[in-house]
Parts: sequence; C-alpha cells; structure tokens
Amino acid sequence: MSRETRSPGVARGTSNLTPVPPKHLARYLAEGEVLYVETRATKLFYFPGPIVVLLILLVLDYSCAAAFYGWAAFPGLTHLFAMVPHSPAIYRMIVLDVLLLVTLLVLVWLLVRYVRWVRTVYAVSNHRVIIKRGIASRDVDDIPMTQVRGVDVHQSIGQRLLGYGTIRVSAEGGAAKSIGNEDWLGIPKPFQVQRTIETVMQNPGMTASPFVQPTTVVYQNVPGNPPH
Repeated sequence: MSRETRSPGVARGTSNLTPVPPKHLARYLAEGEVLYVETRATKLFYFPGPIVVLLILLVLDYSCAAAFYGWAAFPGLTHLFAMVPHSPAIYRMIVLDVLLLVTLLVLVWLLVRYVRWVRTVYAVSNHRVIIKRGIASRDVDDIPMTQVRGVDVHQSIGQRLLGYGTIRVSAEGGAAKSIGNEDWLGIPKPFQVQRTIETVMQNPGMTASPFVQPTTVVYQNVPGNPPH
C-alpha cells in the first residue's frame, strides 16, 4: 500500500489548471467561481462486490429451481440440488426459500451501495473544496482554500491497479465531524485531485476562465455582454 502526504510548502504541478463545466453543483457556485474537479466515487469501489455475489446467487437460484421443477439443467449445480430428498417436500422448499431470501438481501445491499454512490459528489473550485450529499434533500459542505492545511492520499495495491484511492483534506480547526476530518473513499485519480487542491492553494490569485459559467444559470447585465 502507498500513502502520500503533502503540505502547501511542497506542492507540485502547474497553475495552468483546466476548469470543468459543473454537472451537479452549478446552482451552488458563486459568481466567478469555477470547478477544477467534480466527481463521485468510482463505481469500482461500490459495485463489483455485490454484483459478483448477486450473479453467483442467481446461478444457484436457477440451478435449485431447475432441479425441483424440471427445467433445463445448469451443468453440475442442478445435479447437486437434485440430491436434496424428494420427501418431505418441505426440504426442497426450505433450500429454495433460503437462496431466494439471500438473493433479496444482496439486492438490498446493491441498492444501498447505489444510493451511497449517487448521493455524494466531491468538487474542487478556485475558492474551496466542496462535498454535496443527498438525493431528495441536499447538504453542501465546504472548506475554504485558506483553511486547507494538507492533503493525504492512501492507496492499497488493488486500488492502485484500479486507479482510485482515499483522500483526506486536513483543515484548520476541523471538528470531529467536519469534511476536513473524514475519508473520501473510492476517489478516481486521487493524486491528480491532490495536485489540483495544492495548486489552487499555491496560486490563490488564479483567474477563472469565463467559459465554464454553467449554462443553466442566467445572469442579468453581465459586464461586457450587451442585452439581447
């Protein structure tokens, strides 16, 4: 596993950052504020486990039902389930019911993972680090760049191969539940996010590119743009 901790004094990279158009945070940006990073956790962090388990269970469900109801056999497994005694019939029903119950629990697990993935968005702007949480309700927390004191990145060997990791942004005076004292799990390209934050910290006077102003926001009497 690898861990890299960087502070403002050892930032690397360039001040030539490329703004990105906001997809989820357009309404929460101040005028003149632009995003350099906007991302959710990678799907590789949340979904492979429950999907693999679900596929295995679906095969077992079918194989069991095929043995009990005479469907087309699944090689190997259907014969195994056929060894369950025919009488009393409740034996077979218990086996199938248990498999179906476990499958339902895995579906719930997958749904919970999906909700956790879709509800949280991480972003870095030219002024702050932002986390948006929620689907129906929304909570937006941020750390001003002036309060950021360092950025840690942790990657296991498997995470390094898959291109994601864990990020923690250390903030000045961060409380136990602040976003400056929690792990951001499953962040894609974590070292790129780290360098972006540190570059903004090192270049507080960076000017923002005007082209990234969200098209869903209408500004009246923008300087330099005559009224239509």
